[in-house]
Formats: sequence, C-alpha cells, structure tokens
Amino acid sequence: MTFDETIEAFRRGDFEIDMPRIEMVAGDRRMQGPGSLRQNARGDIELKCHVAFSELQPMIDMINRSMSSEAGALVPEDNYHLATATDPASAAWDLGRILTYHSISLPTASGTIRAVPKTLRRQESTRNTASILALYFFEQDKRDWEGLIGGPHAIKINDTDLHVTFEDLTGEQIKVVAKYDLPFPPGFERRLIEAMQFVVGQSLNPAIVDEVVSSCRTLSLSGARPDIRRVPAYPPLATNTCLHSKQLGELLQSYLQYLADAPDEDIRSAPSSFLSLVRRSSESSIDGWLIGICVAVEGLTGLIELAPSALATELEDFKKATTVWMDDKGISAGNRQRIVGLIGQLSAIRPRDRMMSLVPGGWLIEDDIKTWTKARNSAVHTRKSSAADVERDSFQKRVDQLHRIYRLLHTIIFHVIGYTGQYTDYGERGFPDRVYP
Repeated sequence: MTFDETIEAFRRGDFEIDMPRIEMVAGDRRMQGPGSLRQNARGDIELKCHVAFSELQPMIDMINRSMSSEAGALVPEDNYHLATATDPASAAWDLGRILTYHSISLPTASGTIRAVPKTLRRQESTRNTASILALYFFEQDKRDWEGLIGGPHAIKINDTDLHVTFEDLTGEQIKVVAKYDLPFPPGFERRLIEAMQFVVGQSLNPAIVDEVVSSCRTLSLSGARPDIRRVPAYPPLATNTCLHSKQLGELLQSYLQYLADAPDEDIRSAPSSFLSLVRRSSESSIDGWLIGICVAVEGLTGLIELAPSALATELEDFKKATTVWMDDKGISAGNRQRIVGLIGQLSAIRPRDRMMSLVPGGWLIEDDIKTWTKARNSAVHTRKSSAADVERDSFQKRVDQLHRIYRLLHTIIFHVIGYTGQYTDYGERGFPDRVYP
C-alpha cells in the first residue's frame, strides 16, 4: 500500500493492513508474530498479534503483571512495549510505546495480544527535495474555517517564505499544506499547529501528518482524539467569513514569527499553554470558565516586559540593611524567613501593574483590567452562593465579564507577539471588528 493509498484509506475510515510480522519489546522480554492493524468505527487504531510461546513462564509472568495493577498508581514503565511492524511490502512501521492486553491459552502455549497504538509512523525516500508538511484534521464540520480556506497564504518567517494552503476536503476534513524554501526548523509541526489553534480558537489534533524533509517522506497516522468543544470558539479575529482572509494570514504570521524567535524547548509556548487552559476550563461551567480565563490572563502578564525601576536599587539596599539589623538583634531563624519573605513581596510586580503599564500606549483598555480584577477576586475567594447567582441577570453579568476578559486576553497576546491590525472585539455588543492598538 503506497503512502497516498494509505492516506485515502485512513481518511475513509477503512484502513486495514495485514502484518506478517509484529514485534513488541519491553526490556529483555520480546514477543513477535503475525497480526494486523486496522481502524475501528470510533477512529481508533487497533493492533492484533498472534503469539506462540516456547516456555510456560513468560505466559505466567504476563498474567501476573496484568493482575498486579493498583488503583490510582501510574503504569510501571516495564509494562510498556516498543512495537514495530512489517507489512507485506517489507515496509517498516513504528508503533511507538504501547500498553498491551491479552488473551492467553496455557494448553496451546499461545495468545492474542491487542493494543491501541496512538500513532503509526512509516518513512521512505523520495526525490522531492522541497520541505512540505501536510496536516489532515477530521471532524471539523462544526468549526469555522471559511476565512482561512484557500491560499496559498504567503508568510515570511525570518525573511524566508512559507506558503500555507487550507483546503476543505469533505466538509468534515480540513487539509493544511505548508511549503518552505528551507528545511523545516526543529519543532515546526508543533509550532504551526500552535499558531493555527490561536487563529481558529480551537484545539487541533492532526489525524494524518505527511512530511517531506531532505528527501525523506514520513507519514504519521493518529487514532481518534476527541477535541470538539461544546461551547463556541472565540478566535481573535472572526474566521466564519472570507472578509478577513488577508488579516488572518497576518495574524498567523505574527504568531509563527513569535514562536520562531523564542527558543525551542520541545514544549508548547507559554501563550499556547494558557490558551489551552482557557479552552479546557470552558468545558465545565461558566464559573470554571471565568476562573480559567482569569488565571490565563494572570499568567500571560508575566510575558509583559517592564523597564527596570529605580525602586529595585532602593529595595536591594533595604534588604542588605535589614540583614545587618537581623544579625545584630539575633532574630530567630523562623522570623528571619518571614521577614525576608515580606521584603521579597515588595520587589514582586503585580499582574495588574504590568497590565496598567500598557494602558497609556493604547495597548490595553483600563476597564478590561478592572473587569478582570473584579472577576478574579470574586471567582477565587470563598463566598456563600445564593439563589441570586442563578438568576438570568446574574448569568448575563458573568457572560459580559467573560467577553471583556477575552478582549483583554487577546490584546495581551497581540502585544506579546507584535501583532497590529484587525481583531474581533468581544467586549462590545455585536462583536464588531476593531483595529489594534
């Protein structure tokens, strides 16, 4: 089965391939045998392998390990297997780390091993020397991509051209193709997905990743990962209309350039992590949503850079003088720690102060900061609930707060990534388009 045939089968949901050889290794334990890989109705990838045992003890050990699991405990590392498979064309597939479950027959000294690999990966050489990354996203029919569909969007990253095309394949599947003039930098796939998540306001997990770099083509197939949110997305600029296509490309470019300038630590960037927190918190309740977005804003303020203050030098002198005084007075160790902690709080810059520093330049709106302060304090401090909290007007008040804090969240990120241009103002009735700053 060729790469293109594999992609089409996986898109249809009927991917299935017999494997003459599947090998699973965990430490000094090794199992192998024929089997198969297939997609089930949910979109999960299922592995099935038939294994014969030459000795009784390995079967007994497998049964004992499966019975020794403890509620609330992490799965022991030696329970994971590194799995590979060889297809009829002798092509090698990497199945990564898997947890197996089994059906063992002691009389026949055989068993059936099953697993649900998260990802299948296969590589082959190609004559294509360009850098091309194709991402396929499934179950996108309830999401707004209209403003991005088409292309190629010309994006410059460090003076190098990146061309990104968005294609609606079936109404439920979106294909994104990125072409780069140079080899992709480390972590490019992750960073492109981060930028797209920011632009569309949704969590995105590609079902298929098809990458060509340095004459090597790598195909990755991932099992179903439900990430469809029950609540509407709040993209920084409306994606449900083609009127903003050019501006959405600029927004994508700003975020990608910000990520390119930051050191790659092989993890998501701070803005992406806080945006993920907001998306996940919105799944529970409006109160959880408010807490999540308030915490995200507070975390993002740490990315707002401030000019050194003259107060810092004065505080350093005060710390030294206090240390000398505590030595002279023989202050106990416990009280010394409390005093040092109190002085340390004086040098800490409050999130509100960082945000207020951007108000004079028009980067942030002071009323949004006041709304955030009130919502945060109300959400995180213990208070007694009353019947008034579930009345219609009370709900509307919290929804209004949520919308204004979304505006604050987005404008902080705009400042951090260096974006200027159109955005959707969720703090005003009708969600009009505005220009930032």
